[in-house]
Amino acid sequence: MIDWHPMETAPKDGRPVLLWARLSSYPPEPNDHFPIVGFWHSAITRWKVAPENLNAQETLVATHWAPIPNPPEGQP
Repeated sequence: MIDWHPMETAPKDGRPVLLWARLSSYPPEPNDHFPIVGFWHSAITRWKVAPENLNAQETLVATHWAPIPNPPEGQP
């Protein structure tokens, strides 16, 4: 079970976290959010996906975050 936290408490030190987000280019609708790994980019002061795969005009609108879980036992 993922323990989601409000974005106000998200770390902004560049470490990757799991975000519950939607794309800014779409209006908010029910069920339009998705989990994605992202990080706070301090130079541009916004959340970015890791690795980057959105165009320059697209941004994430994140509502919650969670720490990246540990890998499955026995995985490198």
